[in-house]
Amino acid sequence: MSSSLWVGDLVRLRAIEPDDDRYYQAFAEHTEDARSVFRVEPPRSTAQRRQEIVAVGTWQPGSDCFALAIERVDNSGMIGAISTRDTDQRSGSLSYGLAIARNQRRHGYATEAARILLCYMFTQRRYHKCLADIHASNVASLRLHERLGFVVEGLLREQEYFDGRYQDLVLMGLRGPNFLAARGGAEVP
Repeated sequence: MSSSLWVGDLVRLRAIEPDDDRYYQAFAEHTEDARSVFRVEPPRSTAQRRQEIVAVGTWQPGSDCFALAIERVDNSGMIGAISTRDTDQRSGSLSYGLAIARNQRRHGYATEAARILLCYMFTQRRYHKCLADIHASNVASLRLHERLGFVVEGLLREQEYFDGRYQDLVLMGLRGPNFLAARGGAEVP
């Protein structure tokens, strides 16, 4: 096992760099992928996309909201991204998002990346609960979160409009103590 908590057996999490724009371009060009994590937007210039990537990849000291690139440990380049948002240290809750390139799915990369991030947030930043909102039609993501130990906490009916209709969002939650107990303590993935 690696000596860095940011490296697992399959993937490492690292800072997002301007050269990662190829990943974001490919992701944005596939309508279903873009829709699954955010929304479909008009094409952007390389300069505009790089500017946005620099902004996304810039971590502000003292903030627990950040985005990281996911790459395989063989250093083959960015295969996905993971980010935290809606962090509330008072209540001990956060939300996160995760995306993996279409041709890199179903290899365990998303699971390991999520475990690395969750372990960090629960053991190093003292958060108590993580929430994830998932489109009800995204069966793969719902299964991934169930495997990680998330449970369904609610359904937001017709919450988001895309693909010509309103879509339901499933709200799933994971308590840190449950996650860590299932992993045998605070050990990183």
